[in-house]
Amino acid sequence: MPLLDEPEDTVSKSQRQPIESGAQPDQGTAVLLVDDQATIAKAVRMLLADAPDINLHYCPDPADALKTANVIRPSVILQDLVMPSVDGLDLVERFRTNPLTAETPIIVLSSEENPQVKSRAFSAGANDYLVKLPDKTELIARIQYHSKACLNRIQRDEAFKNLREGQQQLLSINGKLEAAYEKLDVALRETERHAKESLKLTELVDVLQSCHTMREAYDISKSVLPTILSSPSGALCMTGSSRNIVEAVATWGDVLAAAKAFPPDNCWALRRGKPHIVKDPDSPLRCAHVGRSSAGHICIPLAAQGETLGVLYLECPVPSPSVDEREAEALGCRATAAGERISLALANLSLREVLRHQSIRDPLTGLFNRRYMEESLERELQRATRNKQSVAVMMLDIDHFKRFNDTFGHQAGDALLRALGEFVRQRTRGQDIACRFGGEEFAIILSSASVEAACKRAEMLCVELRELDVQHAGQTLGSITFSIGIAAFPTHATTAEDVVRVADQALYRAKREGRNRMVVGERTKINELQNA
Repeated sequence: MPLLDEPEDTVSKSQRQPIESGAQPDQGTAVLLVDDQATIAKAVRMLLADAPDINLHYCPDPADALKTANVIRPSVILQDLVMPSVDGLDLVERFRTNPLTAETPIIVLSSEENPQVKSRAFSAGANDYLVKLPDKTELIARIQYHSKACLNRIQRDEAFKNLREGQQQLLSINGKLEAAYEKLDVALRETERHAKESLKLTELVDVLQSCHTMREAYDISKSVLPTILSSPSGALCMTGSSRNIVEAVATWGDVLAAAKAFPPDNCWALRRGKPHIVKDPDSPLRCAHVGRSSAGHICIPLAAQGETLGVLYLECPVPSPSVDEREAEALGCRATAAGERISLALANLSLREVLRHQSIRDPLTGLFNRRYMEESLERELQRATRNKQSVAVMMLDIDHFKRFNDTFGHQAGDALLRALGEFVRQRTRGQDIACRFGGEEFAIILSSASVEAACKRAEMLCVELRELDVQHAGQTLGSITFSIGIAAFPTHATTAEDVVRVADQALYRAKREGRNRMVVGERTKINELQNA
C-alpha cells in the first residue's frame, strides 16, 4: 500500500468512474482516517500493516472529510477529536447528518482517557472511542468488528425489507400461505433478538474497557452475562497466576453444578481450545469439573493475544416440551460470541493492571518504589496540611549489608532484601506506605503520626527484627539490625524533600553513632524561621 492516499487523487478517480451505492473503490475494508497530523497517519498505517484486507485512506484536512467520504464510501471512519480547523465533535455530527455516512461506524481517536469527553463523543454519534495510539491488535479488531457490524446491519436491513415485502405478497395471495408467513415472522424475531444481544454485548465490552480493576470487571460480567445468555446458572472462571488452577470469579444462578476451582485439564474446552457442548449430562464427554445435573453444559474457552485466560461455563436449560432441542446450540453460539468479545477486554484490562503494578513496585522486595514514595509523600503532606495533622518518615538502612554480600554472595543479599521487604510490609498499617528507597535502604511514610509515635514504631521494629531468621542455601545469614532516622512534618520540615533529607541525615547519624539504633532528625533552619 502507498504511504498516504491523497484526497485529491481519490476525488478525481471517482469523477472518472462513478461509484454505485454501497460499492467500494477498493477490495477489502475501506477505512477513512481524518487527522491533521501526518505522523499519526503514518503510525496508523504501520499499525494496520498486518491487516492486508484493510485499505486506509487519509484525509489531512477536516474540511474535505465529507467530500472524501462521499467518494470512497468508507466502511469505518477513524477521526481525531482535536483538530485546529474543525471541532472533532462537530465533524462527527456532520458525518451523521450526511446521508452517505449517516450509518457509517465512527471511531474517535483522542489523546486522553476522559470519561466526560468520551460521553460527549458518543452523544454526538460516535460508535467507539480509542486513546491514540491504541494497541495494534485492538485497533484492527475494532475496525474489523465495526466494519462487520456495518455490513451485517446493511444485510439485515435488506433482509428485513425483503421479509416485509414477502409478507405483504403472501398475505395478498391467500390464507394457504399463512404457515410460510409464520416461519418468516419467526425468523424476523430471531434476527431482532440477535441484534439486541449483539448490542448488549457491545455495551458490555465497552463497559469492561472502562473498568479500573479486574474485580470491577468480574462484578459487571456477573450482572450482565445472565441477561445476554439466558442461562439458568453459569460462571466466569479465570486461570490463576500459577496456571495450575482455574477459579470461578463470578457466578450466577441458584444452584451451580460446576466446581468453584479446578485444574485446567478437567475442562474439555481448555484442553481442545474450542467450545465444548454437552447436551446429555450422562455423556462420557462431560467435563470433570461439572457434577451430575439434569441438564447439559457449555464451556467456552477465553483466549486473547495467544494466551488462555479462562473459561465461560453455562448450564443448559432443563429439557422440557417448551425448550427446543436446538436451544443448547443457540445458547452455545451466543456464548461463543460473548466469550470472543470479553476475552480481549479482560486481557487488555489485565495487562493494564500488570503494567501499573510494575510501574510502582520494586521487583525484588515487592514494596513500593522510590518514585511512588515521593509522589505519595507529597500527597500525604497536602492532606496533613488540610487536616492540621503530622506525617512522620522513617528511613531504615541494613547495618553491615556489604558484609552479608561479601560473606554469603549477592544472591544471599537479594534473599535478605526480599525477607526484609516482607518483614516491613507485614508491620505496616493499611494507611502507611512502605518503600524501597534504594539499595539496602527502606522508607516508611507514617500517616497522621507524631514523632513520638514514629519512635515507638521504630523501637518495635528493632526489637522484632532481632527475631528474624533469614536462611539461604541451607545456611542462616546471621543477625540483622537496622539503623533508623526519623523526621516529621511539620516538626522538622515543611516540604517533602526536606522531610526526607532530615530523616536521611538522622539515619547517617545513627550509622556514625554505632548503628542498631534510632535517631530523630533536627529542625531545618527554614522551619525554625517559620515557627519563630
